[in-house]
Amino acid sequence: RGQGASAGKLERGSRDCGVAGYAALRMDALLFECPRLAVRELGAADVPRVQALFDANPDYFVAVNGRTPAPDEAQTEFDERPPPHIGFSRRWFCGAFDRAGVLQGVVIVLSDLSAPRVWHVALFLLAGALHGSGAARGLYEAMEHWIARGGARWIRLGVVAGNRRAEAFWGRCGFDEVRVREGVDT
Repeated sequence: RGQGASAGKLERGSRDCGVAGYAALRMDALLFECPRLAVRELGAADVPRVQALFDANPDYFVAVNGRTPAPDEAQTEFDERPPPHIGFSRRWFCGAFDRAGVLQGVVIVLSDLSAPRVWHVALFLLAGALHGSGAARGLYEAMEHWIARGGARWIRLGVVAGNRRAEAFWGRCGFDEVRVREGVDT
């Protein structure tokens, strides 16, 4: 399967979404938030919760990998880094939590991937129950503002060719296909 790389230009700005009402979420660890979700960095102790989210929402893995999530999928995502020859400054493995404190999504972002001020969204996954609700768009917009505040000039990501839902979503967010890579192991 081919994987299309997309890039989008950043628009600077900020958005006050308010943080009141998020249960069991350490607000000092908050990275960014939107009306329905608050995002904080996750640690090794959170991997079982991420695996439960992956297991409960297999559609992404079926679309991208042609199979349901492996039993160690969350640990693999937590541990995975770019190859040594591809430089980056920092990697965030993040959870998106609803107001009840339930993990509803996972976002992985790398700064300065291969070039200064180019940030990469390595994973953007939301629970299927939120699909079509506008939560993904709100989460992306909040993440984009956070990335811009971090100094990025460009955001890049990969979309597996044929993942129509993802292709449409990222297109609506302003991303354009810039190249197709064949034979990429997803």
